[in-house]
Amino acid sequence: MKAAVVQKPQSAIVIEDRPVPEPKSGEVLIRVHACGVCHSDLNVLQGLFPFGTYPRAPGHEVAGVVEKVGPGVTWPLVGDRVGMTWVFSSCGHCKMCTQGDEVLCPSLEVTGVTKDGGYQEYMIAPAAYVAPIPDGLDFPEAGPLMCAGLTVYNGMRNAGFRVGQKVAVIGLGGLGHLGVLYAKAMGARVAVISNTPDKEAEAKELGAEHFISTKSKKAGDALKEWDGGADIVLATAPSSEAATDAFPGLAPDGTLVLLGVGAGNVTASPMDLVGGRRHLMGSPSGSRKDIRATLDFSVHHGVVPRITKFPLEDAGKVLDLMNTGKLRGRGVLVLR
Repeated sequence: MKAAVVQKPQSAIVIEDRPVPEPKSGEVLIRVHACGVCHSDLNVLQGLFPFGTYPRAPGHEVAGVVEKVGPGVTWPLVGDRVGMTWVFSSCGHCKMCTQGDEVLCPSLEVTGVTKDGGYQEYMIAPAAYVAPIPDGLDFPEAGPLMCAGLTVYNGMRNAGFRVGQKVAVIGLGGLGHLGVLYAKAMGARVAVISNTPDKEAEAKELGAEHFISTKSKKAGDALKEWDGGADIVLATAPSSEAATDAFPGLAPDGTLVLLGVGAGNVTASPMDLVGGRRHLMGSPSGSRKDIRATLDFSVHHGVVPRITKFPLEDAGKVLDLMNTGKLRGRGVLVLR
């Protein structure tokens, strides 16, 4: 089988021929149909995850079909449509795991970072950690929902979103455009914050009522003029500076949710925090219960990503386009 592999940090992706692996007890073999390309995959390539191991086939936005099951597996069945997320496996017994938040498990194994992911024609996965893909989602659409969709949908839920609130989305890339779509579908008023003025038309087309260009005004000041500020800011862009600049634009009791991880620190003045009872939080992708909720919401509300399809052999090209800011929407590697 073909696999796109990062052999060591800061090296180019290479296409390797590998034997098709055999599932062991409790495992399934997934025939990968599509795999979304995430900014975290770029971090794997650049060696920015201290816990990453190499050589590694990246990819944690996996969508495919169960090809074979190992001993003892009663679910899923051969032929079932399934996906894999950031969470490859967890310890199963710590406090976080037992309360259904295994994404916070200290012994977490990560798809495409510590275990081989979906940049290959077949991959092994623990049967207990695959997600069933509902009918109504095709594989290239479902792939990005396994991380990008899950991250923004779960981030809004973790921030305590209520219908009718104002949600500002920083960035309009692969993560940000889904933030707009989910926020609108959940009943929010939406603004987009971007350092690219020519994205205003796209933001409005996606459903945003307000567009803030940071080329002409500081995000915090502009948000304050939006009926008193945003109730939630989804910081999807990997820019600590952009998140810092937007924080003062929160309404009282507002929350900035950091989703994109970039260099540097996010800072907030004590007066902004205390005076407005504002909140600054981070939110990772999500656990098994969260991906099922995300996929169910997506299929029932018609929320699907805007994608550009590429063959597996172009994995390095897609990551380069992402790194240079030339990729619109979500890149998806299509293998079938």
